[in-house]
Amino acid sequence: MRVLLLNPPADQPYLRDYYCSHSAKANYFWHPYDLLVQSGFLSNRHEVFALDANVLGLSFDAARRRVEDIKPEAIFLLTGAASWRNDFAFMDSLNVPPSMPVVATGDLMLSKGAEYLERTPWLTAVLQDFTVDTVATYLALWDPNRRGPHYDVELPHLQYRTGNEIHQGPRPRESRFTLPLPRVDLFPMNRYRIPHGKYRHFWSTLTDFGCPFHCSFCVSGTLPYKTRDPDNVMRELRYARDLGYRELWVKDVTFGVNRKHTQEFLHLLAKENLGFSWVALSRVDVVNEELLERMARTGCHTIQLGVESADESILRTIDKQISPQRVKQIFALCRRLGIRTLAHFIIGLPGETEESAQRTIEFAKELEPDFASFNIATPKVGTPLRAQAIEKGWTDAEVDTLDNSTAFPSMEIGSLSSQRVWELRNRAIREFHLRPRYLVRKTLGVRSVWELSRSIQNAIALLRSTRGSPKGGESL
Repeated sequence: MRVLLLNPPADQPYLRDYYCSHSAKANYFWHPYDLLVQSGFLSNRHEVFALDANVLGLSFDAARRRVEDIKPEAIFLLTGAASWRNDFAFMDSLNVPPSMPVVATGDLMLSKGAEYLERTPWLTAVLQDFTVDTVATYLALWDPNRRGPHYDVELPHLQYRTGNEIHQGPRPRESRFTLPLPRVDLFPMNRYRIPHGKYRHFWSTLTDFGCPFHCSFCVSGTLPYKTRDPDNVMRELRYARDLGYRELWVKDVTFGVNRKHTQEFLHLLAKENLGFSWVALSRVDVVNEELLERMARTGCHTIQLGVESADESILRTIDKQISPQRVKQIFALCRRLGIRTLAHFIIGLPGETEESAQRTIEFAKELEPDFASFNIATPKVGTPLRAQAIEKGWTDAEVDTLDNSTAFPSMEIGSLSSQRVWELRNRAIREFHLRPRYLVRKTLGVRSVWELSRSIQNAIALLRSTRGSPKGGESL
């Protein structure tokens, strides 16, 4: 089949990959990682094309013409809760024929895939784990008369229709996985940026999948945790290095959580000495001095850490098993080891008050991370927080257009109005980033003209995101 991997066009930059969709606060796009992974699987059995209309900034009309020129026989769609209305409107405009299979993936599809299959005529299947080879098999078995596989078959991690029936394939809990080499030649790799990279171009990879923690606001804890064969990771990194990449983004949700597996990966990374600088995400209760030292020695220059709140009662409420004291220790340790930090904060979690929000803002200044991301508490589909919000009447069960980045709050938690949560989020961004101390430190830390230009562009876009009151989520 001629298969099109599609990241649909939009009126603003959306980041939809790895079951976490939101709009970009500043001037960056990262890889649509689900599509990159599937490009490798699908290329083994099909003729594959890719269109990232999002990063290319294409209009609906321009993107539609590109799709028509490709003449796909199947489409693999990346969508998300932040942008699904826009994405579905684009798919409607394509007038997809009934004989064409369309498979979608994204955060909204994890828990509501069957509902969308029932409501959406052009949608034929939903992938629930982008690290498996199921879609290539599904397309190979496609029967246009049945609008599904030409015989009854179990397809792991796939919801799909056959005629008027919707099937749920088994969801086995694998402990180990491997990935093929991605078809990066299909994507405009020179267009992608991350805000914390040392180099202009970067490579994305995984050493594990899912997360064994269960923070109430996060989808990742609902994914089955599994590790990737370290030799398989290194094969990919050698390929990336041969292509000239020097910057690596390790997209594990919680790097280091399986200590034995992580040590094996770091041992191979040091042994092969590929010369990457790299970025990772983890937790303050997972990393320690020994691990951080090994990460730094192998090129890790920035680590993202979820701080969320300075209020311990709020942290307990959301099942985030960390303490502000541990947070301070790890941020100080990273600073001593020369590892930059990106701290994530959430305003408007259950129990939030004016006082607790202001303590979080002051805590952010005290920590002095190199980068700070202030987000809105959002009842994401499939999370315990959403179930709690619906039960307590903080949000409507039908609200499923959700963006924790630049959209107005979609929860009314009682202790603070949505309007006040929005104002506090904007205050946090301005107070943190406009401090003379922070501005001087950022300027002195610049290592190239490109990094200075990127920092200025990101700062302007970030401050613009604090203006006005965008609309909140809408229902299906």
